[in-house]
Amino acid sequence: MDAFCSGLVGDDYREYAHRGGILFKGNIIDMSPGFRGFRRGMPWSMLLGCGFDLISSRVKAGRPAPRNAEEYFYQTRGRQLTRIAAQGFQEKLNGIKWADIPLPPNTNGADAGLFLTLKGLATRIVSKKEVNTYKGIWRHPAKGTGEICDKLAEEVLKAGALIHYKAQVTQMICVSDGGRDTGEGTQRIDAVIARIGPDTISFKPSNVISSIPPALLRRFLAGNSSEPPSNAGPSSSSVGNAAKRTVVLVYLFLNEEPRFPHAWLQVTCPSTRIGRITNYAAFSPDMVPKGKTGLCCEIYCFGPDKLLELDDLSIVKLTLDDCGRSKLLDPAKCFDHLVLRLPGADASQNRDNWMSPSRLKLLAELEQFKNLYYVNRTETDIATLAGLEAAEAILSGDRSHFDRRVDPAELGIRTESKAFEFQLPVSLDK
Repeated sequence: MDAFCSGLVGDDYREYAHRGGILFKGNIIDMSPGFRGFRRGMPWSMLLGCGFDLISSRVKAGRPAPRNAEEYFYQTRGRQLTRIAAQGFQEKLNGIKWADIPLPPNTNGADAGLFLTLKGLATRIVSKKEVNTYKGIWRHPAKGTGEICDKLAEEVLKAGALIHYKAQVTQMICVSDGGRDTGEGTQRIDAVIARIGPDTISFKPSNVISSIPPALLRRFLAGNSSEPPSNAGPSSSSVGNAAKRTVVLVYLFLNEEPRFPHAWLQVTCPSTRIGRITNYAAFSPDMVPKGKTGLCCEIYCFGPDKLLELDDLSIVKLTLDDCGRSKLLDPAKCFDHLVLRLPGADASQNRDNWMSPSRLKLLAELEQFKNLYYVNRTETDIATLAGLEAAEAILSGDRSHFDRRVDPAELGIRTESKAFEFQLPVSLDK
């Protein structure tokens, strides 16, 4: 994957400081101690308060078994540290309060002893190791990931292939190996029907490489040719009302230098709807002109959210006000903006929360289609790797390598967990 990107964009594929932070009540806390030491930007009062809260939560006698995820983390990590480090962001991302996630009656809040808990915390506080990286470094296209897409499109067209933009798949026809139309439970995709402009075209593919969200793809393969819902997306198999998730991206362009050096901030602060903020200047100076700031604020909406009823200017004002209160920017310096509403988008996911039991079940159902290479994955590099492996398998005529290398349940990439993580003790699937 690293060689592939280097070959595509050359010198524009550059190392960068993979610096992430947490925003909580106006405080920016580094995710790694490599920039500001073990305190990571925490005031002493906050750091000592988290430590005292953690120890007291673990030694408290006679506490009942936790009834929900919130009580579980408050008992194992302490209330203050839980709220600062994880709770607010994860609740925004998944659209469900941790207090509303029930636990089995026999769940033990003290799942690890105090010594092991403190050892994990100490390791996390001082460790500067960059896990899940190639050669311990992070690289990114100098002008954004769009450089990769543009170069790929250029090479595809140069090779004589076609790209049909804004094509809408309306149906897939499946047959058994013998060619008989059998509907559900078949083994091969025989035709893909797509509407392209005024025309409806039936493609007869030897192989299909698809990144369509799994629930929507299953509908096509089951013979359901009705129009896909406007909010169908990767999260349509996730917890509760996550099928109705809409991600609102608010891009802000400002006439001032960036006020923080982090590439992104996870916002755990409960006083704002913003879930994550990306600072493009931190990736490359070629992405944002000197003296300017380019930010993207992500807001996660579920169901008929009142925020979706607001016009773009109102959403921008809310976002600017929230960022201004945290001193991330001067609202008066904003000279332009862009608001995008993305129904069904799978934003800010990682392998752990993407790999839900329902998604794994859906992926297992897709394995029966022998000419289908399904490459939808969380994280752009892993998804691209799946596409590369699919192409190799098709060219070689042997798909066993693809099935083994990019099986999402067994993928040996990005699996090295950091110490002292906030991993939910139950699945969010219902």
